[in-house]
Amino acid sequence: MTQLMTVLRAIARLWSAFLAWVRGRPLEDEPFRIERVDDEPDRFAPRALYVIEDTGRAWAAAMACPGGCGQVLHMNLLPDTAPVWQLTEHTDGTVSLAPSVWRREGCGCHFWLRRGRIEWCDHR
Repeated sequence: MTQLMTVLRAIARLWSAFLAWVRGRPLEDEPFRIERVDDEPDRFAPRALYVIEDTGRAWAAAMACPGGCGQVLHMNLLPDTAPVWQLTEHTDGTVSLAPSVWRREGCGCHFWLRRGRIEWCDHR
């Protein structure tokens, strides 16, 4: 049974890699991690969610679009301004955002960031 599960996991991983290739999106190996900054960086590292803080209070998050269009996505973290996202830091160092992030212009990617992983929402 253990060998069968190993083979099935390998097949599932290959299938995921194939689907990522077909969609033109990279396969995700490393989870997104938080980088705390005072100002938005000039260059965005892959797999980094930049949390912009002022006097220790997080007010925005920014990341390179995982859809590969090269644009920067900005998410408001202040509860008194809409739209607003909730940032959750997990004990394993990963991060989640809620609700989903939808780039309605450009590449149009729509995804959830859950426990450091991108979960794509397909609208086809």
